[in-house]
Amino acid sequence: MHQTPNTCIVWFVLVGAFLGSCSPKETEDSEAVWTVPESAAAIANPIPEAAEHLREGQAIYRLYCETCHGATGGGDGAAGQAMGSQPANLQSEPIQSQSDGALFFKLTEGRGVMPSFREVLTETQRWQLVHHIRKLKNADAHADTAALPRALVPGISISSWAKVVPRAVRIWASRDGDYLWYATLPGEVYRLSTDRSQVPEKMLDVSDHGIPRLQGATYWQDTLYLSGNVRVNDNKGTEGRLVRVSWNAEGRPRVEVVFTTEAYGTTNTPFDHGWSALQVSADEKHLFVVSGSRTDHGEVQDNLGAYPNARDEALTAKIFRIPLHSKDLFLPNDRDSLQAMGVLFAEGIRNAYDLALDGEGRLIAVVNSGDYDQNEDMIWVREGHHYGYPWMMGGMETPQQFPDWLPNPETDPFLNPGAAAWPDDFYNDPDFPKRPAGRRFTPGFLNFGPDADKFRDRETGLIRDASDLGMGMTTFTPHSSPLGLVFDTEKQLPGRFKGKALVLRYTNGQRSVLMQPFTPHGEDLLLLDLEPDGAGTNFTLKTYRVAEGFTQPVDAVLLGKSLYVIEYGGREKGGTLWNVSFD
Repeated sequence: MHQTPNTCIVWFVLVGAFLGSCSPKETEDSEAVWTVPESAAAIANPIPEAAEHLREGQAIYRLYCETCHGATGGGDGAAGQAMGSQPANLQSEPIQSQSDGALFFKLTEGRGVMPSFREVLTETQRWQLVHHIRKLKNADAHADTAALPRALVPGISISSWAKVVPRAVRIWASRDGDYLWYATLPGEVYRLSTDRSQVPEKMLDVSDHGIPRLQGATYWQDTLYLSGNVRVNDNKGTEGRLVRVSWNAEGRPRVEVVFTTEAYGTTNTPFDHGWSALQVSADEKHLFVVSGSRTDHGEVQDNLGAYPNARDEALTAKIFRIPLHSKDLFLPNDRDSLQAMGVLFAEGIRNAYDLALDGEGRLIAVVNSGDYDQNEDMIWVREGHHYGYPWMMGGMETPQQFPDWLPNPETDPFLNPGAAAWPDDFYNDPDFPKRPAGRRFTPGFLNFGPDADKFRDRETGLIRDASDLGMGMTTFTPHSSPLGLVFDTEKQLPGRFKGKALVLRYTNGQRSVLMQPFTPHGEDLLLLDLEPDGAGTNFTLKTYRVAEGFTQPVDAVLLGKSLYVIEYGGREKGGTLWNVSFD
C-alpha cells in the first residue's frame, strides 16, 4: 500500500497498496554486503542521548521511516510490503549490532531504493535518528497502546470487536450477515461469527487459491472472489490473478480461475499497486476489478534494468469489467486486444484501492495520487471514460510530461524532498508519453469541505483551505490515501448518516512527511454528503471528520447500523477490528 496502502501502499494494499514516504528498506540479508568504510563506522554519535534529541529522533522516524519499517521498527510498515524485498527489522540483532557510525553512514548515503538523507535531514537530525533506532530494540515491549479511536460527533460509539492477524487488507460480510470475513496480504482468509464469538476460523491459505499477494476480495451469493498478483521471472515480473471460491457440503473449498494475465514487469518500488479492489456490478452480471499503476506518475520504472524503458502497461492503471461467470480467461498486455475482448472498462486511474456502488448502482471509486502534491480523487467510474493518469491527477497536470520541466524542491513547493520518488523518479523527461489524441479526461468530485479539503495553491505554492475560501477542490487533501469506501444503500443508518457514504483515510499527517505540511489529521473516518452537480454528469460533496484514532485502518464494511473497521496490523503484532456503531 503505497501511502498506498497513497504514495507507498497496499495497498496496497496494500494495500497497494497503501500509502507516505518510504525510507530505509535494506533487508537483513542484504546488510551483510553493504560495506561501510572503517573510518565512518568508527565515528561516535556526537549528539548526547538527551530527552530533547530522543524526541526529535522519534519525530523524524515517524515522518520518514514508519510507513516502511513500522511504528516499532519491526519492518512491518504497510508501504514496504509492495517492494521486492521486505524492509529490515530495525529491532533485530543484525541491525542493532552495527555501530552508530555505520547506521549514520547508511542513512546519509542510501543505496538502491533507500534514499540518501544527506540533503533531506541535517547532520544533527541524522544522529538523532540513530538514537531513536537504538531505542527500537525493545520497542514492542513498550509500545503505546493508550490511544484508542474516538468519536468526533454525537451519535457514534466505538468498541473493540476482535483482534485480527497481521497484514489484514480486506473485510466483507456474508450475504446473511452471520459472518464477517477478512483477508491478509499474504493470502490467508478468515471468518468470524457476528454472534460475538471471537475465535477466527481460517478458511483459506495461499496454497488453496494461488495468490501470494492478495489485495482484492468480495462476496456474492455465497461465492468468494479474490484478486492479486503472482511473482514470475525470478521475482522481477508479475501476473494478475482472479479466482472464485465456493465450499461444498463437507466444507472443502472449490477454486476456479476466472482469469490470469500476461506477465509484465514489477518495479522494486512502493509504486507496484497491483490487482486490488473488486465490486460486483449492480445488474450482477459482471465483476469490476482494479489494476493499479506500476509507476508513481508515469516515469520509467525498469526494475534495475530488467524491463528497459517500461512505464505503465496496457494491464495497469485501469478498471476492468469481467463477466461474472468467466472461467480461465487470459488477459493479454495489449490495449487493443483488451478492448476487443470487451473487458476494458475505464482508464487513467492510478490506484483506485476501493470501489463501491451508491444507492443508484453507480460505481464510485476513491483514488490515491502520487508523491507530487496533487489531490486525491473520488470519481464516478463510467464505461469508456479516461480519468487522466498519468497526465492529470487531483485536477492538476503532472509536470514531468512537459519537456522543459526541471524538478527542484527548492523552487517547486509541490515536490517534497522526503518523497520516495525523489530524486530518482522526478526528472526532466522529454520522452514522457504524449496525451491520447482527442481524449477528454473526466474530473473527480469537487469537495467543499469543511474537512479533508486542504490543497496547495498552483500559483503561490501555499497551502490553502477550500472551504475557508468558499470554493471546491478536487476531492481530498493530498496523500490522504482514502479507502474503505461504503454507502448506506439500505438507508439503515440514523439521523445525519442515513443514506450517506463513509470513507477512511489511511495516512496520518503526524506520521507522514508528505501529508504533514497539510494537516496533522488522518487515520480517521469521514462522512461524505454527495450531491449530483447541476448538469447531472458528476458530483460535489461535503466532507466531515466523524471519528479518529485508528491505526492503519485499511478497509471497512457496513452491516446494519455498524461499520466494521479493520486495521492492517503490521507484520507480526496484528491489528484490531473496531465496531463503529451509529446510535
